[in-house]
Amino acid sequence: MSTSELPEWAEDEINSIKDESFRLEDSWEGTGYFLDIDKDNRVVDINFYEQLPIGKYIITARVRDSIDMDGLKKGIVYTYKIRVFKAPLSGKLTKFLKENFNLDMDGVYRFELESLEPLEDVSSTESVVEEEK
Repeated sequence: MSTSELPEWAEDEINSIKDESFRLEDSWEGTGYFLDIDKDNRVVDINFYEQLPIGKYIITARVRDSIDMDGLKKGIVYTYKIRVFKAPLSGKLTKFLKENFNLDMDGVYRFELESLEPLEDVSSTESVVEEEK
């Protein structure tokens, strides 16, 4: 086995992760914008200005059915509410990944877009500032 390959037991554990394996870990709110919107699969890539608690700035998130995908737009800054789910990895796999790949990873994460609100576009001509008289 080369260092770029996983042993069969490790692949089996990773491949055994199913939707039922994920548990709600956290809810998080931040601002950012869409990098990609996949309406067919109801997933989006979001770039956050703030770092998520797990250290990422860019995530792929599933979009709840209650959110209208046609209303989502690139190039607009939104405030997002994200639900963070985690499927834990065994201690054996966590140790293997650390020792062989220098990966500090104790679980696999999944994200769900819970809600979003566009921030006001400060460059818009619709925003009128009253002049001093």
